[in-house]
Amino acid sequence: MIGCMAYTVKAVSDLAGISIRTLHHYDEIGLVKPAHKTASGYRLYTEEDLERLQQVLFFRELGFSLKDIKEIVSRLDFDRRKALLDHRELLLDRQERLGRLVQSIDRTLDAMERGIAMNAKEMFDGFDQAEYAEEARQRWGTSKEYE
Repeated sequence: MIGCMAYTVKAVSDLAGISIRTLHHYDEIGLVKPAHKTASGYRLYTEEDLERLQQVLFFRELGFSLKDIKEIVSRLDFDRRKALLDHRELLLDRQERLGRLVQSIDRTLDAMERGIAMNAKEMFDGFDQAEYAEEARQRWGTSKEYE
């Protein structure tokens, strides 16, 4: 480990907000392997390992399976910057949709409190998940995991 910061599994767990067991599992399946192991068997992660873990967690947030994530991030042509830009766009789309869902809840509660019928179109505003699943399929391949 010349010139690099090393993080223990506990430190990475605390930083990423995931369990130590999850990190052990990611190591076991070859998804995020620590760059080094001490003679005592302690896992040590580098900045590069943390970058890969971040990618994994972004893909998980978007509903990808671990199998699909491993395939994507292991590709020789995987472009981390492009993936981050794609993640950002998809998460902004999700944020917008969630905002519409919150507004729909507010309108529904308001209609209930006022004892009036709600506009049917407004009732279902924000429930357009299929649009985002198709976009994800186009960007990263086919899988039933994000349908």
